[in-house]
Amino acid sequence: MEKIFRKELEKLAPQPERFNFLLAVSGGADSSVLAYLFHTCQLKFSIAHCNFHLREKDADLDMALVRQMAENYNVPYFEKEFDTLALLQNSGVSIEMMARDLRYNWFKELGPSFDYIVTAHNANDNAETLLLNLCRGTGLKGLTAIPPDNGKFIRPLLTFSAEEIRNFAAQNNIAYRNDKTNFEEHYQRNKIRLSVIPKLEEINPSLINTFTRDMQLLRNQYGFYCQQMQKLKSEIVKTENEQLLIDKVKLASFSFKELILNEILRDYGFNSSVVKELISILDDAVGKHFLSSTHMLVVDRNYLLVSAIQHVESQDIIINNIEELATQGFSIEFFGCEHSPAFERNGNCLYADAEKLKFPLHLRHWKEGDCFHPFGMKGSKKLSDFFVDQKIDVLQKQKIRLLLSDSKIVWVVGYRSDDRFKIDKNTKSYYKIKYYGSYK
Repeated sequence: MEKIFRKELEKLAPQPERFNFLLAVSGGADSSVLAYLFHTCQLKFSIAHCNFHLREKDADLDMALVRQMAENYNVPYFEKEFDTLALLQNSGVSIEMMARDLRYNWFKELGPSFDYIVTAHNANDNAETLLLNLCRGTGLKGLTAIPPDNGKFIRPLLTFSAEEIRNFAAQNNIAYRNDKTNFEEHYQRNKIRLSVIPKLEEINPSLINTFTRDMQLLRNQYGFYCQQMQKLKSEIVKTENEQLLIDKVKLASFSFKELILNEILRDYGFNSSVVKELISILDDAVGKHFLSSTHMLVVDRNYLLVSAIQHVESQDIIINNIEELATQGFSIEFFGCEHSPAFERNGNCLYADAEKLKFPLHLRHWKEGDCFHPFGMKGSKKLSDFFVDQKIDVLQKQKIRLLLSDSKIVWVVGYRSDDRFKIDKNTKSYYKIKYYGSYK
């Protein structure tokens, strides 16, 4: 077993003598054998143990065993105790998930001092994970079960079955403790281990070995799938100004467009039901938008536009004088009527009659129901209608700011001034105001 272990470890950490490893050791057979193998291979390692205080005195006995193990091997030892039941209250997660999160978060805290963090998952754990994923619903990635490596986390025992590990422990007099909760069927994983796998082994006595080979094949297939999917994404997707643009025409040309779109949008929090709807309206519904917890997707004419949601502060910024306006990204010039304006036809430039502009001014983001009198037009217009006319999408609208005087919109900054503040034949002086800030 030592030779096979060494070979598996070298796949994950070539020339392991160069590295410093942190071993997650619970005191069970798997992790105790893991520590023994690292010791016999004369590798540099430390031991970390979590006590979740879920099994009364048994948990303390586990901790004592692991502490003694670290002393016997003369390696650094870390331990962490959690009041798991107290943390579990009102958390909305299972004990299994709570313990897992606590354990991995602590390992990550210790992680910077080590090259790799090693866990003792075995082939049976992998088979259980595969079956759990199938029961809950999974894609191709879920069929690969527990990855042998995941960043700094590596799992060199995945090749070995639980039976092989226990036999090795017996042959080498390796002390370990059995966790009685592993035999309680109210945990989902235990039901799979104690009831489902034995039934499947009646059909295939070599089930664990078969699953191990299948999962290796599936990992290779999934790796190839990811490579090909990345090539397809590069043909369809581009990024401009921190915005993701998905080419609708190119997407529609592929046979598996729903699969491809799922892969693109998954990382932005959009689920398969959103993708199905998008596929059904790909050529229609311009302007329709969808929200995930982190991103907004807008159906544009040629692209699906994905941008991070901007959390805009809603309060007004009160501007009491010209100097304060300058601090918000504006430049201001004052002219008398003898200076004829050389108008810049630019949405970033405002010309306003000085007498009509009353301080304090307000600067804020637009909101539903806002109206103004667009320059050059008679009467008022809803900003929402103005945005439609200007083909301003939902993402752009989030960033638009308004300059107001006496509760009236003076300027949709960057787009259009209000006709009520324009320079006319009665103007005695005026302001030329330019905006140089960012639209955020």
